[in-house]
Amino acid sequence: MDDQELELLYTQQLNEELLHQTREAITRLIEQVPLEFGLENLIPINPPSMANVPEKLASLYQEVCEYYNSNAIDFDHAWVLASKYGTEQVINATNPRAKKAVKQIYLEDLDSYMQWFPWTWFSNLQFIGAGGFSAVYSATMSPPYDVQPTQVALKIVDEKLLNEIAVQSKAFLPLLFQGLTVCESTGDLMMVMKMSNDGNLEDHMHEYPLGDLDLKTITGTILRLAQNLADLHKVEMCHRNVHPRNIMCTDSDYFLVDYRYATPSKESSSVTALTKAVYGRLPYIAPEVRRGVYTEKSDIYSLGVIIWQLVSKVIFPSPDVLLDGGVSSSSSASSIMGTTMVDPSDNPYRIDPVAGVPEWYQKLYVACLEPRPENRPDAAELCVVLQAIHDKLDYSVPLDRRVTEYIVARRAEAADHQRTYSKVKGIVSASNSRLYTLANLPSTEHFISLQFRHIPFAHAMAPPTTTTLPLE
Repeated sequence: MDDQELELLYTQQLNEELLHQTREAITRLIEQVPLEFGLENLIPINPPSMANVPEKLASLYQEVCEYYNSNAIDFDHAWVLASKYGTEQVINATNPRAKKAVKQIYLEDLDSYMQWFPWTWFSNLQFIGAGGFSAVYSATMSPPYDVQPTQVALKIVDEKLLNEIAVQSKAFLPLLFQGLTVCESTGDLMMVMKMSNDGNLEDHMHEYPLGDLDLKTITGTILRLAQNLADLHKVEMCHRNVHPRNIMCTDSDYFLVDYRYATPSKESSSVTALTKAVYGRLPYIAPEVRRGVYTEKSDIYSLGVIIWQLVSKVIFPSPDVLLDGGVSSSSSASSIMGTTMVDPSDNPYRIDPVAGVPEWYQKLYVACLEPRPENRPDAAELCVVLQAIHDKLDYSVPLDRRVTEYIVARRAEAADHQRTYSKVKGIVSASNSRLYTLANLPSTEHFISLQFRHIPFAHAMAPPTTTTLPLE
């Protein structure tokens, strides 16, 4: 046995011993004070045999983490209750309202991703909205081993949300998902997520003055979003509801969220065709969806709209504008199959070229919005091409003043439209996701005034040949 084999054997033995010792130490602590971990229904409560529980927890946590780090081994936070007490016993010890969800977690083999957070660690709950059909709360989480409290979001787990947990676990769970807890008063199982402290991407698009009109910043944002989709598509899942309000901003980074309607890629079209319905937001729904077809390229279409928005800053109004025939006060409308058609040059939904952006950027969003899905890039291909461009850009590349002029003009049009339309229909809100039948799904293709090349992405997107990219 050579030195390399000996080193490998030593590392494996050290890892196993560290894992065994850590689990034993944690188990002893939990069994001494199960109430502190919200596990009194699972483990009988004995008189506490140790004082200063928070200090002991903090000390244990810090010592274990330091010992692992000093041996160049990651600390394992996995949920191991079932291996110690048995799956059925854990499920039976759960609050009755949460049993079905916990059972599903084990059936989906998600328990290895779970962290358990006692309800007593949470305070200052405030209702902040409803994500689809699940209530979402902000809260302060104060683990006894962490000196600094953490702001988190709590979301009630239902069957749709279990699908979201499954998708995030398989793709990129560490980004936003942290663990689970059970509400003490209602018994609901709740997902613990990092609180987005910077709002969502649409919030950023509303900002003025326009501080992010820098090409290096924009391409970096697109790269992170494309990578999010690449991770999801790699595990053969389609998101099915990509839009700017489902892109959360945390610590100057962007994460795709809301996987309630995500489906396996091979089933997405059959689900759409069978239900004859789609849940989504206009105009981010790809044209082929009207025919009952949904693939990973349909997610790319949605991303293409966002890529265009990152330089146009256009915020689309409520779909009621389309459904009611009020897209433009000055347009001549005719009804075709129940859907109002209008002059595409005069409406708040139009997508046209933005003067002043580089040619390669125009090609990028045009390729993603190609009418035929097979001509659009896949997410991994998009990452490769865009990374090469991003790396060659200077540290800061301000966009041409014509981009700002375009943004100002479109915002003035939007304000005028809102004033006109609201006189008839009342306040015009932003576009929202909603359930459409395929028969009543409005088409927005005729609002896109772009020169499509109708060729595959590999041919449409020529790589840059110079290290300095022109602005036009």
